[in-house]
Amino acid sequence: MSGEERALIERMYRRMLMSRAKESLISNLRQKMCPSGIIALSGNNFNSSIRECLASVIDFYADWCIPCKIMEPILNKLSQVFAGQVFFGRINVDEYPEIAAEYGVMSIPTTILFRNSEEVYRIIGAVDFNTMKRYIEFYLGIGGSTR
Repeated sequence: MSGEERALIERMYRRMLMSRAKESLISNLRQKMCPSGIIALSGNNFNSSIRECLASVIDFYADWCIPCKIMEPILNKLSQVFAGQVFFGRINVDEYPEIAAEYGVMSIPTTILFRNSEEVYRIIGAVDFNTMKRYIEFYLGIGGSTR
């Protein structure tokens, strides 16, 4: 191997390492920026909110919906378990039907899991705490705390 080839390989290797380090840093910063609790979303802050963190869980609900009321304490507990790792938001489909239509929400409650602002999984209807926790861990690649 000539000196030129060796230098070229070393430069490529350094670039690769720097790129991975940069991606890791950005990922860590995005995860640290996730607010705790569940944030009420609107048409104005929906898109910026799902971009704020690497992983987001968004609940589409209505105040009159009984299964939606069942999901609220489950999502509150999950927001504590995944605090700082996952963004949790809720959007009222009666107040913001255009957002529900944009995401094809036809039934409520619908919970959409986003990774890097892209939908990765959708849960329609109410599910129990352990099932939702497993979905988050599996589809978003996030491990919760033991709280």
